[in-house]
Amino acid sequence: MTPGSLARMLPALDKVCRSEWRSDRRSLLNSISCSVTDLRYIAGGGVPGSAPYQLVDDYNSTNFFDKFFFFNSPDPTNGYVQYVNKSVALQNGFVNVSNRGTMIIKPDTTNVYPRYSGSPGRPSVRLESLNAYFHGLFIYDTTHMPVGCGVWPAYWQDVIEGTSLATLNSVSMYTGPGSNCSVAGSGCKSQLRNMTALPNNYGAPFNNNQGGVYVTEWTSSFIKIWWFPRGRVPASITAGTPDPSQFGIPAVNAQGACDFDANFENHTIIINIDFCGSYAGSVYTSSYPSCPQSNATAGNERCKDFVGDNPGQWNHMWSFT
Repeated sequence: MTPGSLARMLPALDKVCRSEWRSDRRSLLNSISCSVTDLRYIAGGGVPGSAPYQLVDDYNSTNFFDKFFFFNSPDPTNGYVQYVNKSVALQNGFVNVSNRGTMIIKPDTTNVYPRYSGSPGRPSVRLESLNAYFHGLFIYDTTHMPVGCGVWPAYWQDVIEGTSLATLNSVSMYTGPGSNCSVAGSGCKSQLRNMTALPNNYGAPFNNNQGGVYVTEWTSSFIKIWWFPRGRVPASITAGTPDPSQFGIPAVNAQGACDFDANFENHTIIINIDFCGSYAGSVYTSSYPSCPQSNATAGNERCKDFVGDNPGQWNHMWSFT
């Protein structure tokens, strides 16, 4: 398996993937901050938590952008962003595969979009996988991620997410309305709602180390997530025969009385680069006072001013090799 590809393996006896992710299952369970950061995609087969996994879906340089829908509606998280369709993204170089086989995703890095002009924001990309998934082993491998004041990059299943100058990744899980799935903060290398970090898991440290590999194992009984910095990726992953029993203690270990199949199903992969909005904008001033601050009153408006007026700041990108 080549570093940076996105692949998926599903259990041979598992449930058939369904075609949609029901939006009524998105109440926040809790946010787990830990060391995780990367992007390749694998899911796996056999008896969950044991038996060998079989590759059933591979995202690579030959098919990557054909396996996604280019979302181009208004941002549901109120970001200062204009998501563009596939033809616009290709025409403007927002997505491309380099002659070295590297898959690039980036926003507009040329034009100015002033807040006071009424612009909806900086053009960017939001990819949503055409396939939906239910259970498996998912391996995410990337070499570079967006970093900078006001940016809000994410890899959803919510395995990778953060804002601005953050150097620690935040993993989130969502359940249905009225559900209360508790996750014990033991048996993992992170702490719930605390920034206990494994090395180089997000932001500038991640990029400086050429990224790494995040792994999610999702069964009816648990969801586990591991983070492996570049240079410390398990041999079984590199060989294309991933074996979770050899991965060691996970960064996130969610299991217990929660009905996982009732609360987690039909997931699509979403990769995007957003700006400001309900997350990055709300913490722009309070969490990142070192970021440029305009004379606007609200932090989100200050975020929009910086993002809209400074195209040269957005050369940071998602990069998969």
